[in-house]
Amino acid sequence: MKAFISYSHADEAMLIKLKTHLAHLERERLLTSWTDQEISAGGRLNENISENLRDADLFIALLSPDYIASNYCYEKEFLKAIEMVKNGELIIVPIVIEPCEWLSTPFKDFKALPKDGKAISEWQNFNTAFLNVIQELRKLISGDNYQATNTATPNNVALPSRNYRLKKDFDSIQKLQFKQDTFEEVKELMIGFFKEVDSLEDVKHMVTRNNGNDFEAYLVNRNKINTESKLKISISADSDSSSHFTLGKSDLKYTFEETQDYYKSFELSNDEYGMFWINRNNPFNNREVQHMDSKAIANRIWDELIEKVGLV
Repeated sequence: MKAFISYSHADEAMLIKLKTHLAHLERERLLTSWTDQEISAGGRLNENISENLRDADLFIALLSPDYIASNYCYEKEFLKAIEMVKNGELIIVPIVIEPCEWLSTPFKDFKALPKDGKAISEWQNFNTAFLNVIQELRKLISGDNYQATNTATPNNVALPSRNYRLKKDFDSIQKLQFKQDTFEEVKELMIGFFKEVDSLEDVKHMVTRNNGNDFEAYLVNRNKINTESKLKISISADSDSSSHFTLGKSDLKYTFEETQDYYKSFELSNDEYGMFWINRNNPFNNREVQHMDSKAIANRIWDELIEKVGLV
């Protein structure tokens, strides 16, 4: 099956993520994809685009405010795709990457991905959203009970908060509270990730421990034999305690039990403006020393976990 991917150039980062996740379908020769990036220097844009759209079996549209506002994407590519659908020559699959008014357009007549048309940018972890997209595309390619009707409902858009930089000092109680708050937020995010991944076919999780200092959970991918992982996350009881690990102080640490890896750790730190976390897992690589918050920590752990169970 050949897919024509229609997108706004303002959304190129999301296109790159999608193509990364499509790689395995292409490796299995189940799908080939085309974008205008394939056009060579000097190539005639309109002719190349029209020719590849005519040859396509699948029209994938990456929906965002920029896409809806694009005259070329919407009025040229999409309207031509609508004509081909009416002639039974094409299937349209909208992929909502950013909240936008797609339900006020003809896209509302087609089943949108990811699940329930929830924009990828609103998922707690982008990789989980793209995994849902790939599973649905695999069903479509195989003809496995794929429903083309749309069941999406609008999502509320959260307004961004404003941050003010004020110089501060931090005492031990504040640091302990910040560390505990981070741990609770990381656990909450991980539980959210697990709930999202449960929507994937034959992927299941179970939380086996969740208390003030420890979190443990299993993730199993039943699509592959013996592909599972047990994640353990913990937090030190004393912010000033040193660790016996060679990485240095490990205020928050995690490991994957089945591979018997060393614990990887994050160290609590602060400057004149706020507290944050530093990833010290590779002290010899300065690129690994980053100021991180709870979401960055949770995403780092989650990306390693889903890779271990073969979901990337």
